[in-house]
Amino acid sequence: MRNISPSFLKLLFGSCLISPLSVSAGIVIDGVLDKEEWAGAEIYSDFVTVEPLTGDSAKYRTEVRVITNPEGIFVGFSNYQPASVKRVNRQFPRDAQIEADRNVVSIDFDSTALAGYDFTVGSANSQQDGIVTPGDYSGDWDGTWYSQTSSDEDFWYSEMHIPWTVAPMTDAGNGRKKIALWFSRVVFDESLRFAFPNAYYSRPTFMEDWHPLEVEQVSTSTLDWFPYISYSSDLQNGASGTSNEEFNGGLDFIWRPNSSSQLTGAINPDFGQVESDDLVVNFSAFETFVTEKRPFFTENQSLFSSNIPNGDQTLYTRRIGAGPAGQGSGLVDIDLAAKVTHFGETIDLGLFVVREDNAESSYGGDFLSSRVQRTVDGLTLGHRLTYAQRSILDREATVQVLDMIWRKDETTEFRGQILHADIQQQGNNANSQESVDEQDFAGWASWSYAPSDEWYQSVYLSHYGDQFDMNDMGFMKRNDFREFSGSTRHDRLEYEADSNILSSSTLFEYDYVENTQGDRLQLRANWEHTWIYKSTRKLAIEAGGTASRWDDRLTRGNGLLAKPPRYWLEASYSSPRGNDLTFDVEAEVKYDDIQKATLGFEFSAQIYLNETVTLGADLNYKRLQEWLIWDFDTAQLAGFEADRFNADLRFDWYPSAKQEVRLKFQWVGIDAEQVDSYQLNSDGTLGLSTSSAADFSLSDTALQMRYRYQLAPLSDIFLVYSRGGYFSSDDGDEGPGTLIREGWDGVQVESIIAKIRYRF
Repeated sequence: MRNISPSFLKLLFGSCLISPLSVSAGIVIDGVLDKEEWAGAEIYSDFVTVEPLTGDSAKYRTEVRVITNPEGIFVGFSNYQPASVKRVNRQFPRDAQIEADRNVVSIDFDSTALAGYDFTVGSANSQQDGIVTPGDYSGDWDGTWYSQTSSDEDFWYSEMHIPWTVAPMTDAGNGRKKIALWFSRVVFDESLRFAFPNAYYSRPTFMEDWHPLEVEQVSTSTLDWFPYISYSSDLQNGASGTSNEEFNGGLDFIWRPNSSSQLTGAINPDFGQVESDDLVVNFSAFETFVTEKRPFFTENQSLFSSNIPNGDQTLYTRRIGAGPAGQGSGLVDIDLAAKVTHFGETIDLGLFVVREDNAESSYGGDFLSSRVQRTVDGLTLGHRLTYAQRSILDREATVQVLDMIWRKDETTEFRGQILHADIQQQGNNANSQESVDEQDFAGWASWSYAPSDEWYQSVYLSHYGDQFDMNDMGFMKRNDFREFSGSTRHDRLEYEADSNILSSSTLFEYDYVENTQGDRLQLRANWEHTWIYKSTRKLAIEAGGTASRWDDRLTRGNGLLAKPPRYWLEASYSSPRGNDLTFDVEAEVKYDDIQKATLGFEFSAQIYLNETVTLGADLNYKRLQEWLIWDFDTAQLAGFEADRFNADLRFDWYPSAKQEVRLKFQWVGIDAEQVDSYQLNSDGTLGLSTSSAADFSLSDTALQMRYRYQLAPLSDIFLVYSRGGYFSSDDGDEGPGTLIREGWDGVQVESIIAKIRYRF
């Protein structure tokens, strides 16, 4: 596809097209730090080493210039890096991890240490952004900002323009307001990170340590429109003579009446994904978590973020548009969606509502979430509510949460939540639904303590009632349990000058879990030691085990299973990361639930053919001697000798700064031959059964080819081809070659999507 000319785009979209290289009358974002443009800038040069976390002066001189004006924050980096230090100038797609030299600007627009916005630019001008909250980072958010880079013999440079409209912020009321900044620079080939000020992710006070800066209060009022048009063709169904083409269109908008408030709305929103989810084959009793990729749900989402330390979430937006479990196709269109946030001086408010389409399938539902939080003197108190209603199930689910974050001092932090769930469902014989009237509580608390940069400790306690359920709009792996866990980490940050080791880390973790009846579900201890070498090689060893325990989920409600002690040993190695060929190798041996060894091997590699072309591969193989799973046909447990294969192959090409070509192929294959069938004895042990479970093989494949042209920030053209295949048999010994071929030939999904989305 030829490059689209600016004149054509102007004809297509009118005068709204703005060049990212002329965003300010004063500063041109071209990667060149012109002295006249940057005259009068604040200059920061006291960078220290934070990877490893020594606090020593930066090895290579780094200087940052900052200018603020009514248009936003302008940041210019000067990075000294002579020819003797390898420069890693690789290009990556937007929001991918930038495995290259890079600069980072983190901004807390309210200086509250509750939420910061992360802006990263690689030396080849790749961009990545996200939201930082205490103890967490989310890369789902995308903002409109501008950057460019350049280089000469001894330096490379980056310029960024971050508009005030990129994020909400409170109105100080006196014409001046305080923000907080953190700058960092990564020298990728040497595994070094320099920062100003001296702050780092591992410290409880990371966000509190950012550099304060008083700026003139800017009152902004903006209205951005994001119309989209899409075309899709279902090649698989079209081949059978059914309707296979669909045109769609809709509108997202973002209105900021002032700097502290924002309304995000959508009419027939663009909830189609152009980035495919990873293939998952799950035989466990627990749901697989899937990250969010849809723009509406990632925009301005920090206030609604609700991560729990164990991985659960009180608001899991992938529930929306998915349809009720066990009903229909599992996909429901969305009519309307809206999100309102207001950030006050001490109180923050948020409201989130979505209505699914109920006309065609009757599977649609209504969703609501609200958030209130107040911060005073290091203590943040909040309340959140989620409500989900589905007419087809006559079901209403309400979850209310009280939460707290207390930063006692620079070394100690406490966090916690109390949750209450109320589920009401009327019986519906037509849909085989039973009446439900359930109310129950859950809660958790955590303590973290970091007396120095070398030591970190944490403790976590939780309780989930046996009828507590927040899965209508949240995500939880299970209920009916109590947990106590903790960890201690020691980092050695300095070695002798003649040592090959840059830093090392030792981590010890432990946890105890029981259900509410007092049955022990887990008693685990795990030790891990990691060495990072000056060559950027990395070596890690991990060992651990669990005591004998009960499993109350594997039998799908048919009794407790007694499990013996289990042990594991893992080792991994990472090659020097600045090379054109990088790879990671991991090997493990674990004992399964029948105390037989499971062997695993994982290999991943990236080949950087040049700065614009990358090949990648992730290969995983596991050999299970007796894989214990629930056989629904015989309603018994069965043990299988199994080979499990996973492959992920990628090709990324960047023909120009605005173009991306991605080819991605994924495969999951399993060969499983039955060893034994088991009946569950009254004491929880296993006894051999005469019932026989069938051998099985399966193969799942997915291919996606994607072309992206960036018209402007958050404005793109996408062309996507997707193909998915599935194969299963009762053989159990097909072999990897046959599995790949049959999985590829068994086409179940094949489609073409073209989409244009533009920001006005």
